[in-house]
Amino acid sequence: MSPDRLGGSPDSRVFELLGIGFRARAHTVSELAALAMREETAVRRDLEVLASDGYLAVQGDQVRYTAPDQVVADVVRRRSSDLSAEVLRRLADLAEVVGQLPALTRDWDTGGAGQQLADVEVFHGPEAVVELWHVKQAKEPSLRTDVVLPDASQLYVADPAMQRVWHEASQGEGRRARVLGSLADAIHPAAQERLAQELEAGVEIRLMAQPPSWFWITDESTVALPLVWGESWPTSVMSVRNRAVAGMASWMFERMWERAVPARAESAGWDPLLTLMNSGATLEAASRALGISERTGRRRLSEAMSHFGVGSMLELGVAWATARSH
Repeated sequence: MSPDRLGGSPDSRVFELLGIGFRARAHTVSELAALAMREETAVRRDLEVLASDGYLAVQGDQVRYTAPDQVVADVVRRRSSDLSAEVLRRLADLAEVVGQLPALTRDWDTGGAGQQLADVEVFHGPEAVVELWHVKQAKEPSLRTDVVLPDASQLYVADPAMQRVWHEASQGEGRRARVLGSLADAIHPAAQERLAQELEAGVEIRLMAQPPSWFWITDESTVALPLVWGESWPTSVMSVRNRAVAGMASWMFERMWERAVPARAESAGWDPLLTLMNSGATLEAASRALGISERTGRRRLSEAMSHFGVGSMLELGVAWATARSH
């Protein structure tokens, strides 16, 4: 049952062998092989599979079993963790590809004898992000904007003029603005007023522990990227008008958006709370990010434990991860 095994889990024959061992408490490999009416070498191979996930241990000819509820809980927890890590690795791979774009675009334009890959503009300086936005809006006001904002500290105190343009661009029929921010910004005391203003204006905000880099996409046609991928608030940015490139960035944004949690989600459910805590947030931080008290957060955890019929946070994590995977 090692993740390296094809299929990632044992077949029914292996579990049948385990069931025989449990029922008969066969304490030797030879005894278990006799009861299963199978060759001892084949039984040993299956026992190795079961031992790799902790269902039992084999020392010489001796077999020692572990209570199945403990093992299953551990397997599910580990597999859920592996799945989350794999998704993050995939996103990191995509981020690396996107991060190569600025340099590749410049190289293409340099050697292309006028055959430009796309409409590209570059901005430098501490206000590069803001300047890019103003220029883009002046040329062609966007209807839909998706922003990944790992560091919003520059925006804790709103610039009224900039905020007005931002809200006008995100309100009205067919318009939408989504921001994927960091948990650290969502719970920072200095950011609370700005966060409330944006939510009241209809901006959709979701949170994740560590967004990979600043970037944004408008109308599935234009993507803005930092010249150095991974910067949280870049001082050199480029705008690329190209639907293929914007589509790639949009796909990556959607995958992150699906995994993120709505800011100040005030539904009675425990899902947002557990999602944030699963990403490493404390109960206090997750509760603050969702706009609820820590006491309310504890109550929701208690409700979740009752719902899943578990008695510890470890068991809750396993049960919740299992339910989400189905």
